[in-house]
Amino acid sequence: MNLPKFIKMIEGYSYNDNLLAVTISPFSRGNIEDPRDAKNAPEAIERMMGFMFIVAGEVEMSIDYANYTFRENHWVEFRPTAEVRLIRYSENFSACIIMASESFILDTLLDKKPIPVSHFVDVSESPHLEITDDELEALKHSADRILYYMRREHHFKKDMLHNTFYNFILEASNIFRSRDGVRKQLQNLSRKESIIRDFLMLVDQHAMKEHNPSFYSSKLCISTQYLSIILKETTGHTANYWIAKKIIAQAKILLRTPNVTIKEITGTLNFADQSSFGKFFKKHTGISPKKYREDFSTPR
Repeated sequence: MNLPKFIKMIEGYSYNDNLLAVTISPFSRGNIEDPRDAKNAPEAIERMMGFMFIVAGEVEMSIDYANYTFRENHWVEFRPTAEVRLIRYSENFSACIIMASESFILDTLLDKKPIPVSHFVDVSESPHLEITDDELEALKHSADRILYYMRREHHFKKDMLHNTFYNFILEASNIFRSRDGVRKQLQNLSRKESIIRDFLMLVDQHAMKEHNPSFYSSKLCISTQYLSIILKETTGHTANYWIAKKIIAQAKILLRTPNVTIKEITGTLNFADQSSFGKFFKKHTGISPKKYREDFSTPR
């Protein structure tokens, strides 16, 4: 089940099918239902980023064919094209889920102070994080404000939702910044931050087909050299690093996917042949695609 289908299982509040919010608790099991019975679910859903934090209990989910158990005080992110399956949840499971389309996120960030980009790029590899009680309370407060304006009529509803969603993202950014010692962001360089954010979004969309940094610099209307300089300054890594990181993350997902051959994966990721794909994968992971698939399939 991909993320759009998963969204259809969630019955909550929606704003123009671009922002969805729902709280799940033992008293609202109707929030989780079969997709074919879901009410008010749009037929076509734009690519959406999902954010979930667990308030109580636990839930077992499959994300891109890898199983995870999330418990109280877990933060979870879903990339727009994620394959998501709900396996089970405890009787006391309680959570909040916020989902936003790419266009809503971009509109929200327009003309705002740039948000550190580091935590938006690793979702495929590490989609969750443990958070403290205080961080959980901050997220709950921000999500409650989103739900508040979702539910009520307001002359400036769109603006209020953009602002409350921005506050929610700022709280999440604060958590990630305090966690991994995010590299010091350049001050007063919103143009550079914007370029980096746009580059990472382009990589997410095109890396499976476009492996050359020149493709991305062309899309951004800047030179490849300038792109490399600002990426290195701000993230500590080159354009090739981020492109390869996305390709490897997608390769691992495909290698975990049942009944997809390595030959098919080679074509999907736009490598000339299996040999070149195998060398690329081993260079970045230390093992061959076949070994990765075998290790993942071996019961632990």
